[in-house]
Amino acid sequence: MKGKTMKHTIFYDARCPLCVREMDLVLSDRRAAEFDTVPVQSSEAILRRHGISPAQAMTYLHILRGDGTMVRGMAAVRLMHEHAERFTLVKLANLPLIAPLCDRLYPWFARNRYRFPRWLLPRPPCENGTCYLPPEKRTKK
Repeated sequence: MKGKTMKHTIFYDARCPLCVREMDLVLSDRRAAEFDTVPVQSSEAILRRHGISPAQAMTYLHILRGDGTMVRGMAAVRLMHEHAERFTLVKLANLPLIAPLCDRLYPWFARNRYRFPRWLLPRPPCENGTCYLPPEKRTKK
């Protein structure tokens, strides 16, 4: 009998269009059951218990792993995309030559996330409440 998998909790900035879009993508993935998404704006007490200030929480992505350890920054982004069913550019961030560069660029990217135009943001498969499901993923009734 398999043990129950413990969920990871993603703390994200609910006022950031990029962050909200990313959470929509995470929740549309087959791994959605592995994650809870919680806005930083409503979880300051939990974050403080883990030694994370409101300023830190609003600057970098944080994930409370199922085992109780906290991961932040690019490591949190990698964890979020680790086994995603779709290809994401983040998967390239694990390549040996690219990983150190991504680690160095993440703080700049995180601080400037509000400056990215909306049209550059990834779109979840259920945009505007309408989902497109490719024929090979449809179940027959």
